[in-house]
Amino acid sequence: MIVEGLTTTDAALVAAVALIAGMMRGFTGFGAALMLAPVLAYAVGPRAAIPAILIVMLVTSVQLVPRAWKSTNWSVVTPLAVGGSIGVPLGAWLLISIDPELMRRGISLTVIVLALLMLAGWRYRGQVRASVAAMVGVMGGFISGAAAAGGPPVILFLLSGPENAARNRAAIIMYFALVQVAAFVVYAVADLITLQTVLLSLPMIPTIVIGTWLGERLFGKASETLYRRIALVVLLAIGLSTLFA
Repeated sequence: MIVEGLTTTDAALVAAVALIAGMMRGFTGFGAALMLAPVLAYAVGPRAAIPAILIVMLVTSVQLVPRAWKSTNWSVVTPLAVGGSIGVPLGAWLLISIDPELMRRGISLTVIVLALLMLAGWRYRGQVRASVAAMVGVMGGFISGAAAAGGPPVILFLLSGPENAARNRAAIIMYFALVQVAAFVVYAVADLITLQTVLLSLPMIPTIVIGTWLGERLFGKASETLYRRIALVVLLAIGLSTLFA
C-alpha cells in the first residue's frame, strides 16, 4: 500500500488513467477531472479523492495557462470565473456533508448524463450575456467543489457559441485555472488539503504532465470532432463502470 487506502495496483491504475486524462486536457482543455474522479473516488472515497485531483489539475493549469492567455476572451471568461468562485464553496460544503457512497455514485451519474448530453450535440442557443455566463459559472463551480468535475456546464456553454476552437480551448483553460485557485483556498480552509491529499496526487502527476504535453502538441493536428467523440465515449464508459461497481 503506497498511501492509506490506495494500493499499489490502485496507484498504477490511476497513473495510467491520468496519462489518458492528461492527453484529453492538453488537447481539448477539459475532461481530465471527469475521467479521474470516478476512478480515484472508487479507490479512496470522494472526500480524499476530490482534493487530490484538484492538486493534479492545478499542475496541468500551470502547463497550459501561458499559451492560453493570449487567446483568451476575458469578457466571457471573467463572469464565468466569478460565478465559479461563488459556486465552489457551496459544492465543498456538499462534499463535506453528504454520504461518501452517495457522492461517489453521484459523480458517476454526473459523468454519464453530461457525456450523453454532449454526445447528443446539445447546443446553447441564447445570447451570450455576462449574466448567463455567471450563472453557468456558478453551476460549474458548484460541481467542481463537490466533485472536481464542473467543466461540462461551462464547456457546453462555450462550445455552443461563435468562437473558434483555439479561443474556446483558451477560455476553458483559463476558467479552470481561476476556479481551481478558488477551490484550493476553500478546501484548505475546510481542512480538506492534508498530507494524505498530497500523497494521493503524487502517482498521477508525472503521467498527467506527460499526457498534457502530448495533448497540447496534438491540438490543431488532428480532427477535433473525432477526438472529442472518443473522449466522451471513454468518459461515458468510466461513468457506467464505476456506477455499478
